[in-house]
Order: sequence, then C-alpha cells, then structure tokens
Amino acid sequence: MKFYDVSSVRQADENAIKKLGIPGVVLMENAGKEASHIVVEKYPYAQKICIVAGSGNKGGDGYVMARHFKEQGLDPLIVLTSPKEKIHGDARINLDIAERLCIPIYFSSECSDEDLRILFRSNDIVVDCLLGTGSIGAPRGEVERAIRLLQGRRGIVSIDIPSGVNGVTGEIYEPCIDAEITITMLAPKTGLVVMPGSEKVGELYVAHLGVSPEAILDDKPRAFLWDEKNTAAYLSPRPLGLHKGGRGTLLIVGGSYLYRGAPLLSALGALRSGCGVVIVVAPTEVCESGSSFLPEAVFHPLDNPEEVESLLSWENRATMTVVGPGLGRGERGRRLMDFLWNQWAHPLLIDGDGLYWLSEMKGCLRKRRDVILTPHEGEAATLLGTSAQTIASSRLAAARDIAMEWGTVVLKGYRSIIDNGAETAIISRGGPELSIPGSGDVLTGIIGCLVAGNHFSLLEGAASGAWIHGQAGSCLSCQRGVDGLLARDVANYIPTVLAELSSNHEKAKS
Repeated sequence: MKFYDVSSVRQADENAIKKLGIPGVVLMENAGKEASHIVVEKYPYAQKICIVAGSGNKGGDGYVMARHFKEQGLDPLIVLTSPKEKIHGDARINLDIAERLCIPIYFSSECSDEDLRILFRSNDIVVDCLLGTGSIGAPRGEVERAIRLLQGRRGIVSIDIPSGVNGVTGEIYEPCIDAEITITMLAPKTGLVVMPGSEKVGELYVAHLGVSPEAILDDKPRAFLWDEKNTAAYLSPRPLGLHKGGRGTLLIVGGSYLYRGAPLLSALGALRSGCGVVIVVAPTEVCESGSSFLPEAVFHPLDNPEEVESLLSWENRATMTVVGPGLGRGERGRRLMDFLWNQWAHPLLIDGDGLYWLSEMKGCLRKRRDVILTPHEGEAATLLGTSAQTIASSRLAAARDIAMEWGTVVLKGYRSIIDNGAETAIISRGGPELSIPGSGDVLTGIIGCLVAGNHFSLLEGAASGAWIHGQAGSCLSCQRGVDGLLARDVANYIPTVLAELSSNHEKAKS
C-alpha cells in the first residue's frame, strides 16, 4: 500500500476538477456513495446510523452517505457541530438534499451532553465526519465536545482520517476519535500509517472517486508499506553448491565491560538469518564468554584502543560491518568509531553507542552515504539536536532529516520507518513484544546479514531485516503472549520466518 502527502491528494482533487472537468459535487457523490457501501458491507447488522459532522467537505461526504443509507432502507440521522449557515459549497448542496429527504438533523449546540450521549448510544454505528486531513491542532468547541462524548465508544467509522489525527505527521491531538474502521478518500495519507496516529485508524479502506488515482496524482508516494511480498522478493534461493563465504561475512564491533551480551545477540541474529561468517570484535572477557555462548562465531579480542588497525586483517573478507552494540563510551569506543567511519572501505551499520559517538564526533567525520543508522526515538533526538517528544510527533520528517544528513536510517518503534533520503518504507510487522533488552541488537545482526550476503541495497536490507524481526516477534507473541520473551527467542525463531517466507513465495508463483 502506498501513502501520500495530504498536499498531493489535495492537488489530485484539483486536477480532477480543473484538468478532467469533473465537478466537485460529483467527486463528493462518488466518495460518499462508495463509503456508504463499505459501511453496509462491514456492518450488515447496522440499522441506525448516526453521522456526526463538521462544517467542511468531510461533512459533505457524510451527508451523501446519509442519503444512500436512507435509499437502502436504513435509518440515518445527522448531528451537526456547526451552524447551517457556516456550511457552504458542495457540502451545503448535499446537506440541503438530506434535509429535503427528511433525514433527521440535530444541532449539537442545542443538545445537552446527556442528549448527545443518548443519540450516540441509540445508534448501531457512528460515522465521524468532523475534522479532515487539513485540520491541525486540538479540536475545539462543539467538535471537541462531540469527540469527548464519543470516547470509549465502539463501532465508530472515520471518514478520511480519525478526527484529532494530523493527516501529515500522525500526531494525535486530544481528544481524538478512536476508529474501528477508517475509510480514506482517493489514496491513503501518511498520517494514517505512522505512529501514534496509526493506532487510532483501525481497519483501513480506500474509497475511490470514480477516476483512477494514477490519472490525477502528480506526485510519487511519500511512503509505502513494506510487507511479506516485498521481503520475499529479495530473498533469492540458495544454490546447491553454495560455500559459506557466499552467504556473506559480517564484522560486528562492540561489547564492553557492562554490555557483554549485545554483540553476541547481534551475532546470533546474523547467524540465524543465514550469515556465512560472523566475526565479533570485542574485549577479551566478551570473547572468552562469547565463544561458549556462540561457538559458531569467530572472535577477535581487542582491548587496547591503540590496536584498532589490527582490524585491517579482516577488511578484505568482511562485506558488511556493524558498529556499536554494547560498544561503550570510553576511549576504546571513540577510537574504533573514528577508525571505522573514516578509514573502513565497506558499508557500516551504526547502532547503540555507535550512534552516541556519531553525534559526539560529528565535525570530525568524513561524509559518506554507505551507512545504515538504527536509532530509537531518543537516539534520533540526539542526532538531530532535539527532543524525543519532537521525534515522536513527526517520525516521518525526522527519519527523512537523518537520512539526508547521514544515509539510510531505521527509525525504530512500532511501524519502524526506513528512509534513504529518496524513498520511505514503513514496516507492517512487530509490536510491544519487541520492547525487550537486546531486541535491537538482534535486529542489527539480521540487517547486517542481509546486506552482507544477499546483495541487497541498504534500504532493501534494512527494510527486509526489520520486517523479518517484526514477523518473528509477532509470531512468538501469538504463541506465548507479549510478555516474557527474550531477544534470543526472537533470533532463534528467524529460520522459521525465513522458511515460511520461502514457502509462501513459491506457492504464490505457482
């Protein structure tokens, strides 16, 4: 599924009207009619339907829906949060038609809170036609009151976007509609897929306007949803004569006295993803214990920061390098980061303390684009010199800003965002079960493996790795619940995910 900026969809509406000559009232008719059909199909039991509407064109879609509900023998009513004289244009035309058809119309300003609660409760579903994609800021006045009185109600259908969600950023303004389904017009908007707004959307449907979206959308999608099909398309079958070197060689540089397990979990994630050779560069105590935990890996002890050039012995073998899991913030970490960033010839994946050093050494590092950064919101805030709250409220923009400055980024979280400065992928899998210690370390190993051994581009490897990681977590949570999983459980489930991907892909081709 592709997601567009609100401005792109608004321009598409203009193109339909001005370039194709389709009157706006016809577009509204088509949108409302299709939305009404989706509602009836989704809720076949619904007889009484309340449309709660504001003053804009989103309300106009609702008035069209009310008319089509009535034609199908249902009992619609309309609750207006705006005086009738503030409703203009195509929306007013359709409101007047609804009134002439004797569809009941109530004005919220003339109703007490209890009156509105009774109206909402007495209907099988409520259709939210209050605020559109152009609305910014917290709902006010009668709109705020209506949304507040709908809090906690099930069976809400939002038109275009749940009222209270920013259509561009996905930011939530309080109060906000919590929709069971959302029917968006023409094309999905970015605010519907990114957190935290995506939590309010429910099931997402698209209502078309009677004209192909491709005929009127000028701009490319702002983002697309990366799913199983995308991931499977890049995982090629293994040849029978494959040598382990053909699976890629991944160098993992990390580990410290406090964080001994981080590079080991990255190595486990890489090996479980099919990596041929994994070399862990870490302090001696990490290597000694790690060889018992993971004898399949190669261990290169490195304690003295003066000996960083000893890594050159691996440069001709390693096809991808991970820097940062448990690296620490002492002199050893700084020297390793400086050496690898400025002198290493192969692509880098920077995670954990590697991101800390990236922000600390910003003015001392050469410009390079062959990197993947995997920050969570706090680390992203440090990279951009802002707050985690700012990142959380505009995740798409933050990911693009990091990508433009550094390279490909994986902005971690529910619906992780992958951005390389030109394209944006949003991951369709994963949830709270992955909010566990070491989960991000496993993710770096998966991504490192995919780039090292599968000839993926950085965006393809990052997005596929994030999807596999999320799918492993989702499957495990279905089996065991979201609590009590360990990062190693996620890593150990990866072969099952890969096998299912391969099997499903082959079935789809046959």
